Amino acid sequence: MAQSTIIVRGNLGATPDFLPAKTADDGTVLQARLSAVVYESRRVRTPEGRWEDDPRGPVKTKVQLFGRNAEIVHRLGMQQGDPVIAGGTLGDPAAFVRPRHGHLDARTVINASWLVFDSIRVEQRHMRDDGNNSHSDTTGSGTDE
Repeated sequence: MAQSTIIVRGNLGATPDFLPAKTADDGTVLQARLSAVVYESRRVRTPEGRWEDDPRGPVKTKVQLFGRNAEIVHRLGMQQGDPVIAGGTLGDPAAFVRPRHGHLDARTVINASWLVFDSIRVEQRHMRDDGNNSHSDTTGSGTDE
């Protein structure tokens, strides 16, 4: 049975955790593993018709990569807050169910094939930052000529 590819787009909630490949005491080789949490902001429409951030907060998705893919992504040097896109198949969330405020909370888990920087969002940030810097340069000079 084929599984659908799940894609998540958001920001890293923390710097990804990386465990390098190693050989266990019994001789089995444990492949490298990288895990990260992607925070995806959601917008909802209010009864008045305005769009606002979801009051429940962002959707948090755990992304896991294994083997060579984990090693490659680790070398990219991703950090907390970086905009990313990940794609893969649904993992088993049962291990990530935990009590929260008296209610069970399960986090979506993606066994990812890839995790990459969201180059569109990176460029939008650069353009926004450049616009803010050029605006402050022209308005904050303090000299009259």
